[in-house]
Amino acid sequence: YAVERAEFSYTASARLLCETAGRPAGPDTGGGLVLGDPTGDLPYAGQEADAVRRAFYPRARYLGRSALGEPDGTGTPAELLAWLRDPGGDAGGVLHLACHATVRADRNRTAQLLLRGGSLSAEELTDAVAAVPGRLGLVRLAACRSHVSGRGHDEAFSLATAFLVAGARSVVGSLWPVPDEATSVLMYLIHHHLRVDHMPPARALRQAQLWMIGAVPALPPGLPPELAARARRVDRRDPRNWAAFTHLGH
Repeated sequence: YAVERAEFSYTASARLLCETAGRPAGPDTGGGLVLGDPTGDLPYAGQEADAVRRAFYPRARYLGRSALGEPDGTGTPAELLAWLRDPGGDAGGVLHLACHATVRADRNRTAQLLLRGGSLSAEELTDAVAAVPGRLGLVRLAACRSHVSGRGHDEAFSLATAFLVAGARSVVGSLWPVPDEATSVLMYLIHHHLRVDHMPPARALRQAQLWMIGAVPALPPGLPPELAARARRVDRRDPRNWAAFTHLGH
């Protein structure tokens, strides 16, 4: 695979590439927002999000279903928008969304996150984040087709690029439907390489993908037992388990 030889990052335009390259990394506060399984039908996504928050972002707010303790909300569109529009939140914080996404070519607003009791379009997300400059640093979209646009034949405006347009520094999105079980392992590994190994975002994604294909044999220490058991079940011969995810930004 090409990922064994090189590190890849995608850009929707030269202007967006230049803008994201100039955005500084925010302070590492361990804060942000993690959202997991708001619709109640992605149990592995919920476990993944809960594990990511507990291991790497102890100060982050949590929305959706939680394996331990009470979440800070159920993961409604209003709750997510309120957090994005909060000028008093952690500047440059992480946003991790483990939920459904959809692309509907028959609608004006085509790329959407599916949340508890409703959805949010890429346009609504852009407007919310743009209202508070510097609100986001890293965005991880553990959702199907989160880097696909229903407008035209490329990915120039997708959920992933919407966050870059609104000021995020780095985004990971997917190009096709992704399996809940394998994605939960991949996402945890990405955050491990970001927070523990201090890798830049594109390199952290590649390192996680290298484990998924067997090029890196050992799992990192400290993997929660439920995720370690799930990792042993991942079919490393199947590119659908890892290849959909691409990095955008800086």
